[in-house]
Amino acid sequence: MIFLDIETKAVENFDFSKLNEFQISYTGVIDDNGNEVDFWEEDIPKLKPILEATDWIVGYNSISFDLPVIANYLGTEVNELPQIDLMVAVHKQIGFRPKLDDLVSATLGRSKIGKGLDATIYWANGELDKLREYCMEDVRLTRDLYEFGKKNGYVNYYDKQGFVRQTKVDWELGKKVKKPVEQNLSLF
Repeated sequence: MIFLDIETKAVENFDFSKLNEFQISYTGVIDDNGNEVDFWEEDIPKLKPILEATDWIVGYNSISFDLPVIANYLGTEVNELPQIDLMVAVHKQIGFRPKLDDLVSATLGRSKIGKGLDATIYWANGELDKLREYCMEDVRLTRDLYEFGKKNGYVNYYDKQGFVRQTKVDWELGKKVKKPVEQNLSLF
């Protein structure tokens, strides 16, 4: 299992229908042993064997964002790798898409160290250490949220009125698994 998050370079219009135009500035990965690995844009080809070798790629909004953007570099087949998207699992439980910061704040009592826009500014200003730390902290928070939910069976979130609520969590609800290839099982 690996935990993953990407940061992108600035785009003029942040349009999710044009993910094929997004460029990665940095990708942070933590394996299930706690090893942290950096992937800057030029390193992305080295990420492919890691993605292919892991049982699960765990992220936050990774099915709809991170992996499709990685696919710009590694091919669309990466979208078919086994994934667990924590946002998808929680969304299915509470009926809306919470922000990572809201979940970790309500559940773990911690906060992100910035906003997504900060990462594009760090990239533009050449503040690569800040970019790396921002992204890796998001990966750590994703991992810690996953582990908390797995151990305790619930996470906390802020409802639409700003009150802390609790919901059961089943990370299985966030799984995306490659569809098996149909095989001809005929004896003839």
